[in-house]
Order: sequence, then structure tokens, then C-alpha cells
Amino acid sequence: MKFKRRLTAVILSLSIVATVLSTGHMPSVNAAEPIVVVIDPGHGGSNLGTDYLPIPEKHYTMIVAMYMKKQLENYQNVQVYLTHSEDIDMSLEERAEFADKVNADFVFSLHFNMSISHILYGSEVWVPSEGSLYSQGYSVANEFLTQFEEMGLFNRGIKTRIGSKGADYYGIIRQCALRNIPAVIVEHCHVDHSNDAPYMESQLKEFGIRDAEAVARYFGLVSKDGKTDYSGYAPLAVPVPTSRVVNDTTAPTHVSANLLSYDKTGKYATVELTALDAESPIQYYSYSYDNGLTWSMLQPWTKGNPTITISINMEYGKKENLIFKAYNLYDKSTDSNPIRLTDVK
Repeated sequence: MKFKRRLTAVILSLSIVATVLSTGHMPSVNAAEPIVVVIDPGHGGSNLGTDYLPIPEKHYTMIVAMYMKKQLENYQNVQVYLTHSEDIDMSLEERAEFADKVNADFVFSLHFNMSISHILYGSEVWVPSEGSLYSQGYSVANEFLTQFEEMGLFNRGIKTRIGSKGADYYGIIRQCALRNIPAVIVEHCHVDHSNDAPYMESQLKEFGIRDAEAVARYFGLVSKDGKTDYSGYAPLAVPVPTSRVVNDTTAPTHVSANLLSYDKTGKYATVELTALDAESPIQYYSYSYDNGLTWSMLQPWTKGNPTITISINMEYGKKENLIFKAYNLYDKSTDSNPIRLTDVK
């Protein structure tokens, strides 16, 4: 019964927002004025997207896209388009062609994430891998992730991914790059993790509003009522790279654990944990105190610090070897040295 109510609420929300937006007409676009934003609701039609939840991803992306469009249209000097407003099949090339046709200044492809192991959580943004498209993508991605962190989501970072042919892996980014249009993929959160699941139930409108505010800040927009003015705001300045920015394909080079204290009851341990990776930052850690048979939920690493001090509650289970994993930006992990708890006096 709870699922039926939630399903009905989501579908009703989608219907209401669609009705609001469908009353407008699509005006002509000037290449320079106003700023042209294209919102791409990820998936659609037979392409369900992530189907971990009973309601497929394609419905969530459309709801958020519509709220984002509605919020952005509260600003001056911006024209907003959706690549599609109905549940249809649409290729990535067709989406990029649409953006090119309306002289898009930016394409924002909206998505929700899931990991194969169901252990990852948080938000991330994928950006083009070279030139000014990378710089623009990275700068606007920073605005999105700042918004999501304010909502309480974990920041999984700004990333590139290179395919087997040496170009951008993700089709919407690659197809837009061929047309010299900056595009990013916004992965709002992980639908399959308990940390992020509540956002799927109650924060879809908030996601849309936050997405719009990220774009408004990046472009320095001013609201039509004059109450919100980002014209003096300076987004993150990102130098244009001299070569393609490739993703990290290797695990952290060094992970070590040093036991600082272990109480007599055997329930708590304080450990100094060090992890090094020259290619990407350390993002999470996890631990096992039963010789690697079971692992804790991923814990956030203190960003920018190679060494952290942590306290672990080991109340339940047999305590043997205490081992840690450290994960980098691309979720590659390395194990630490084991600490033999049975030898600690």
C-alpha cells in the first residue's frame, strides 16, 4: 500500500508539472541573446534508465527537468528548452542535434545513479575531457555539487571518462562536443543506497530548483522580480587544459593503518589511516574486523588530508584482523596492512 501511494504521488506530480509547462510556446532563439539552456531528461521511452526502484529513472529525470525549467524561467535573459517533454525514445545524437538547432549555450543531462555493488552514495557530475568545454563543464559542475552538498548529499566529485577510441565515453557529452556545445551529466544521487533513498521520496522538486539555481549562478542571471541577483557572482575559474583530462584507472598507491588504541573490552579501536593516490583524491574508506569476511558501509574520507584518525565501534562479531580499504575518486580501492587484534594486549 505504501508503494502504491508513492507511485501515485510521483505520477501525479509529473502530470501536474507537465500541464503547467505545456501551456507555454517555444519562442525563437537568438544565438547571443538570451542565454539558451537545454535540459535533457535522461532516458525515455523503451530506455528506462536505472530500474532498481519500482519506478524507473526516466520518470524521475522528467519530473526534475520540468521543475528545473519552471524555476529557470523565473530569470531574465534566458531561454529554456527540454530535449523532450514526453516519454519517447530519443537517441543521444538526436538530443545533441536538437541542442544545436536551438543554438544552445549549454546542455544539462539529468540522471540518477546506481552502483553494481549497491555500496556507493552521493552526487557526481561528468564533464567533457578537453579544451574550453572541459573548463566550462568543470565550472558549472562545481555549482551543481555545491547545491547538492547544501542539501546534505555526499560530493563524489567532478569527473571525465574516456572511451576505448580515446574520445569522451558518454554519448551526450561526445555528441555535443562534436557540435562545440558544452554538456554535463548530472547524477543527482544513488537510488539504491539508504543514504540517498530519502531524497527520491521527497526532494525531486528541490533537485529541480537546485539545478536551476546552479545554472543561474553560473550564468550570472537576475530574477524577473529582481529579488535574486547573481550578476556579480563569479563562478569557479578553471584553466583550459593543454591536453585531454583522462580518468584515473588505477587504485590508490598506498594505504596503511596504525593502531593508536584498543580498549580492554575489545569494542573500540582508534586508528591512524593514511592513503595516497597521485592521480585522484581519496573519497571513502571502509573497514573489516573479521578478516575481510564482512565490511562496513563506506565512510567519507576527510577531503584533502592524506592521513585521518578514526574511531571504530566493533561491538558485534568475532574480532580478528582489522583491515581497511581506501577508495579514490573513481571508486578504485586498495587494502591496508592488517592489524591483528588477537595480538593486542
